[in-house]
Amino acid sequence: MDVVMTQAPPAEDTAATAASTSTVPAASAPAAPAAAEMVIDNTPAPSPTLYIKNLNEKIKLDVLKKSLKALFGQYGQVLEIVAHSNIRMRGQAFIVFEDQESAVKALAEVQSFPLYGKPMVIQFSKNKSDAHAKKDGDFEEHHKQRLLTKALAQEQQRLLEEQQQALLVQQQQQQALFAQQQHQNPYHPQYPPYSGAPASSLPGGPGAGAAAGGVPMIPDEYLPRNSILFLQNLPQEDTVEAQLVSLFQQYPGFKEVRMVPGKKGIAFVEYDNEYYSAAAKTALADYQIGPEHKMKVTFARK
Repeated sequence: MDVVMTQAPPAEDTAATAASTSTVPAASAPAAPAAAEMVIDNTPAPSPTLYIKNLNEKIKLDVLKKSLKALFGQYGQVLEIVAHSNIRMRGQAFIVFEDQESAVKALAEVQSFPLYGKPMVIQFSKNKSDAHAKKDGDFEEHHKQRLLTKALAQEQQRLLEEQQQALLVQQQQQQALFAQQQHQNPYHPQYPPYSGAPASSLPGGPGAGAAAGGVPMIPDEYLPRNSILFLQNLPQEDTVEAQLVSLFQQYPGFKEVRMVPGKKGIAFVEYDNEYYSAAAKTALADYQIGPEHKMKVTFARK
């Protein structure tokens, strides 16, 4: 089977199709918290190139490109579609239009369209495409600037990994301390053993947060790092998945948000690796995602 989507939606009907077939509406989540008091708008300016995330990674690359070409080609001439299967770029693509007007219209009408069962997350590309650089006659300078940007990104990644490694060492020390305290008192480090009462009645004892078999579970704050985050205390609205995608996709390495069927208020978010998930966890811990909901973000239990 070459192309699953046999017919792309007409341009004038795409918005309606997306609304009727997708269970996830266009993202309308509040912006992620900024590091400083001043809020900086990082929304890319309109350009002829669109950047797409949350594509179905199970679809073969050539089939995916054909489907994107059929879909976005209705809004104007597409110069090229850039998509790769490597870990860093899978689930993503760039659509390069001949002109900016076509890109603007396509973004407005195709946003959240469920391609192969996953709603696309679309924004303008922050960088100029190779096709437009060649067309404008400044490809050499464009290429040099791209190499410089890549080198800076690699340096930032190195610094981030060093920081996360230091946090990992600190977390391991905390886990060792917790294990030592549990060994001294298997029910709770703050309470001495009390032989006059059953273990289940002791604070922190079995039946009060202990795992099966009477072994106390590690508290969330001491869990080892994981590329998957566990979210709790989420709003009950149907739009929460789109809100979470908008929030967590702003951090590097974002892969997907997974809701739990039949259980509202919780979700999982996956990143490429533990360094990326740790950065997002730090930034969005206790984030006020709703008027009465402060989101709890922890590493998922392995």
